[in-house]
Amino acid sequence: MLLPGRVSLVDLAEILNVDLSHITQKAAQLQSKSRNITVVLGQLINGTYITQLAEEINDLLVQRGFVSTNSLTQQYDLPNEFLQKVVQENLGKIIRAKQDPRDPNVFFTEAFVARNMATIRGAIIGIMKPTAVSTLLNLCGVQDRLFYSLFEELAKAKQVPGTLSGKQVSNSMYVPSVYSKSQSDWVDQFYRQNGFLEYDAMSRVGISDGQAYVKKHLAGENLLFLDSAAIGPSVLEQIKGAIEEAVSTGTWVDILPTLPSALDTTCAEQILVEVLKTVKTPGGSVPSVKVFNSTVVVTESFLNKLVVPLKDIVQQKAEKCVSSGAFQQWQIDRNQTPEDNKKDDIKEDKVDKRDERRKKAAGGKVGGGTQGRETKTKSTKKKGGRGGRGGGDSDDEAPVISSRKPTNLEIITIHDIISVISKEESFRGLDEDDKVSLLEEIAKHLHLSVNKTALDVAQAVLDSTMSNQVGTRRKTHHDLQEKLNNLITNIRLFERGLKGFSTDVVPPAKESAHDQLSKYLLKTFGTDIANEIVGFIAQERMLQWDSRKEMLQETRQKVAQESGGSEKEAIQKLNKSLTGSSLDDFFTALDYALGPEVCDVVVRKPDKKKERVMVFGHRQALLEQMNTSQEPAQVLHIAALILCQGVTQNMLHASGRYVNILLAFLQPHLPVPTFKTLQEYYDLVLKLLSTDDSDESAKETVTFQLQEKMSVIKEIANSFKKVGENKE
Repeated sequence: MLLPGRVSLVDLAEILNVDLSHITQKAAQLQSKSRNITVVLGQLINGTYITQLAEEINDLLVQRGFVSTNSLTQQYDLPNEFLQKVVQENLGKIIRAKQDPRDPNVFFTEAFVARNMATIRGAIIGIMKPTAVSTLLNLCGVQDRLFYSLFEELAKAKQVPGTLSGKQVSNSMYVPSVYSKSQSDWVDQFYRQNGFLEYDAMSRVGISDGQAYVKKHLAGENLLFLDSAAIGPSVLEQIKGAIEEAVSTGTWVDILPTLPSALDTTCAEQILVEVLKTVKTPGGSVPSVKVFNSTVVVTESFLNKLVVPLKDIVQQKAEKCVSSGAFQQWQIDRNQTPEDNKKDDIKEDKVDKRDERRKKAAGGKVGGGTQGRETKTKSTKKKGGRGGRGGGDSDDEAPVISSRKPTNLEIITIHDIISVISKEESFRGLDEDDKVSLLEEIAKHLHLSVNKTALDVAQAVLDSTMSNQVGTRRKTHHDLQEKLNNLITNIRLFERGLKGFSTDVVPPAKESAHDQLSKYLLKTFGTDIANEIVGFIAQERMLQWDSRKEMLQETRQKVAQESGGSEKEAIQKLNKSLTGSSLDDFFTALDYALGPEVCDVVVRKPDKKKERVMVFGHRQALLEQMNTSQEPAQVLHIAALILCQGVTQNMLHASGRYVNILLAFLQPHLPVPTFKTLQEYYDLVLKLLSTDDSDESAKETVTFQLQEKMSVIKEIANSFKKVGENKE
């Protein structure tokens, strides 16, 4: 039934027989002048109609309990915005209802809301496990948009013992508080008992996203989150303790048996990566360990222990390799170059051409068919072998040129290593499959270094074999010349480093710093040069002496007596110069020994470019040795040598007993704080060396101080090196 107070402008134009444009114009004027008249979708509506419309909507609410302006739009043929405005303006006046906070187009009566709220509350109170909201809607007969709105009110009033997860009916669940508490209690109890939480186990108690739940529930715990579990500090400390024990005892440990049985190898591998970041040796340094089979931690000392029993098989197989000729052939192949191959090919080609000419001369013009074909085949084959224009057929006899060097010779195989290290006592309790896998990985790790040792042993065996075949080991003149030139170059470079040291004797010392260091240089490099010369003379004269032992002054004197002549005089002069501290006397004696009457060795002229390279290389070697060393006395000794080289720009050769001399030399060249630091460190080293071994507490205190200041000493040497380079 159409309510009064509403008429279509089209109908009004027909009734009044007035043009529609005039009607539309007048309607707009009326709307602007009167608040009770509205034009909506070409219809003229007054206030009476709106009041009656509000009363009808209120009647609908009383009947149904709720109403939607979307459905009213179809019923009254009016736009939703207009109806929405009518309802909202009359709420609490004509229309007795409340607006849905989730959907502004829906309105409910208080009775409807109370009835549905009671229904929802009654249904939820009896639920003891997570239930889908769709099931609750079917159970209560409540619309989904109303359900969420009423649930929020019930939750605010604390009338529902649970929570909702999700905002859509398709994935929303109601979780009772008793169920959430049982999950929380289960998680707490499991974590206290086991020290970790497995996500699969949590999913079996209804926790789908285990990691997110643990992060929220145990926010205060320092957990390690893995792909399948969350690991607590107690488990990590247990693993760390096992590894530290293995490090301190020099053994190995498999952490997988230490972990709870629910954690697999993947978890163990992830845990191991994190724990190894925190493991320290008793001295506080990072331990040297290797990981095998993902979960087995093996210390470097244990690996070194495994290498010891391999010495016998290394010796045996190296001797066998030499006796079979395989090692010698490998050396020949390794040293063969592409140019050598080309030279051999050219030689073979020349021989083939000579053979071809001889065959042609012998065969004449008659019977040369078969031979001609052979010759032609050979020629084609050689061209192909040399990579020339003739790319024709070739057979197996064609020489092959290869620029690749042969691969490394394998004297010791992985199987050889496994057969020896499998006898290690600590491997016997392992499962057979685990044992085989672990031994194979360790063998692969050791293989390269052990095989290199075998190659070195094979070389020593070959050298010894060749020496035995000759009868006595004989130094060639060329070898002597090379060795002496290298030694002389070194001693000359070290001599330059002594020029800055004082020649004055400072009591209580009986010799100057220059003389003490010169003596040490003669004792080391000077003695090596003299021994090379004397050894060469002894071999040339076929004199009997034990080359395996260090040559002493008495041995050199004995060789001199048995040699006689100019060789005797040369050896005696060398011996005499070695007992003094004058390098000039030594070089004078050396010049005579190298002359044509004795060794006839030509000393090469100094090569400044090569010497600079040697000086730089010496400095780099010292830096590397110092930076890797953890021995306080050695670190201070090398640091002093580096600093002296930085000052003099020359190499210096001195043992640790001359550190005080080096420091005295460095004092005027260093800043006062720097020198003070070096001197204090030197005093601590002396204190450590003089402390009685029985006084463990004192030794530990001094050792701790030395270790603590070691990085400062290294930094001084490294920094001074850089300054030196800049000056250069």
